[in-house]
Amino acid sequence: MVIFFYIALFLYISTLSILTKEVDFDFWARLIVGKTFFQTGSLMNFDFQSFGPTRQWFDHEWGSSLIFYTILDKFGEIGLFVFKILILFATYFILTRVILLRRKQKSPNVENPLTTAPFNIIFFMLLIQTSLSIAFATLRCQLFTFLFFAIWLYVLEKARLEKTYKILWILPATMLVWSNIHGGCFTGLGLLALYIFGEFLNKKPIKPFVIALFVSLAVMFINPYGIKYVYFLFHAITLSRPNITEWQPLFSKIHLFKFFKFKLWALAMVLIGTYYLVKKYLHTDGVDFKARITNLYKNLDKTKVLVLIVMFILSLKTLRLLTFFAFCACVFMYDDIYTKIFNKKMPNVLNNLKELLLYFLILVSFLFTFRMTKVETTIKTYPYVEAEFLKINNLKGNLFANFHFGSFLAYKLYPNNFIFMDGRYEETYNPKQLDRMSIIYVGQNWKEEFYRQHIDYAIIEKSCDILFTRLMADKNWRLVLTSNNFGLFIRNDIKLDNPKIPTSDYEYYKKHKWETNIDWK
Repeated sequence: MVIFFYIALFLYISTLSILTKEVDFDFWARLIVGKTFFQTGSLMNFDFQSFGPTRQWFDHEWGSSLIFYTILDKFGEIGLFVFKILILFATYFILTRVILLRRKQKSPNVENPLTTAPFNIIFFMLLIQTSLSIAFATLRCQLFTFLFFAIWLYVLEKARLEKTYKILWILPATMLVWSNIHGGCFTGLGLLALYIFGEFLNKKPIKPFVIALFVSLAVMFINPYGIKYVYFLFHAITLSRPNITEWQPLFSKIHLFKFFKFKLWALAMVLIGTYYLVKKYLHTDGVDFKARITNLYKNLDKTKVLVLIVMFILSLKTLRLLTFFAFCACVFMYDDIYTKIFNKKMPNVLNNLKELLLYFLILVSFLFTFRMTKVETTIKTYPYVEAEFLKINNLKGNLFANFHFGSFLAYKLYPNNFIFMDGRYEETYNPKQLDRMSIIYVGQNWKEEFYRQHIDYAIIEKSCDILFTRLMADKNWRLVLTSNNFGLFIRNDIKLDNPKIPTSDYEYYKKHKWETNIDWK
């Protein structure tokens, strides 16, 4: 049944990946970096697309840029989807191998642990659903971090459970790649630090883990930018990012009534974990409470408990880290959950029929989705009509828009138009640039800040009713174009006689969405 499990898991991941079609806001910037490298042979170290104050740029995702651009250039959009599916499946596949590794250690006398710990597709469907909005977003650099985190989890568990410490060489080897692909490499270092502390509390050898940590830190200095790159990475993890929603706490005002799947999952993990702690306490020898607690502590796997507690707290602190707690809870609590909830005693025939029926339903849903949905990305959330208006009318100058859309507009409109900023705000721009944008959108002194930036054009979401209304009432600006979600404003002193009106047919924009005038040849 194991092969059927992996087939079903692959199909389920494929279905969800195909259903998620939006292009990540920063993906356009990744393409610009990749194209620039392959055409010039060098990496960008400054932002040539912005008219605002910038600074030297240490791109912690430069490796991802090369990969993404190559895939799109050689294999098209289908290649992007296939690559995302393979990355996600590899991640969950490795998680299952960690579970199997732990079961093998718990049942050393079992000749084939697969027969005693069959994987349950329902469990993994629930796990995937908890992190659906993060892990199954469009292709983005964070997917590499999920994969490497799973690899590190496997290596660390194998090293400590089987005492095969030589395998730890994989950690610095993968860190060499990881640190040049995504700044999320610090989750691996944090996980390794937790293992060191946990094994110290377990009174187990920690020297191999400490060596692995220092070597992993050392290889981070192997990058195109040198020591300043590593300094930037350390600086980046200390930023608060108050204006970025995915960095907000799970129970912040903006997320309070969202992510119910993960919140239910996390609550279940806490309840199950508490249940087993209480159960262990009740079965612990001791004449009084203190003696029982002492004996309970001695028998606990401190590494497991420490990783779960810390990852749970971090998932509450910021949305970006909730997937890592889901992964850790899956690995460390699978046996507890599976044996008590999913592994109901039933005749083998019924068990097999139950699993086969579920696999069949997943297969049908996948085939239906594949047949009814074209495998292609969508840019319906972007101001593509407004960008086309500026392009076909050859309007040159400084363009203001929300930083979410910055890299898309730079990709489509450079060199005629320069943007205010994009999603790389912490890497390339003056630290106060994001504050200036916030003042323009909602501040009392918005007009003073707005005019100080020497803006020629502004693309504003209709949902940002404050700024939209303010510009509508400003005699120095006029609204020249509106679409479903955006409005394009132009300064009144800019002449625009008999402007060309772009088509509203989305099929046209879908066909030309990857076209750009950025070309260094």
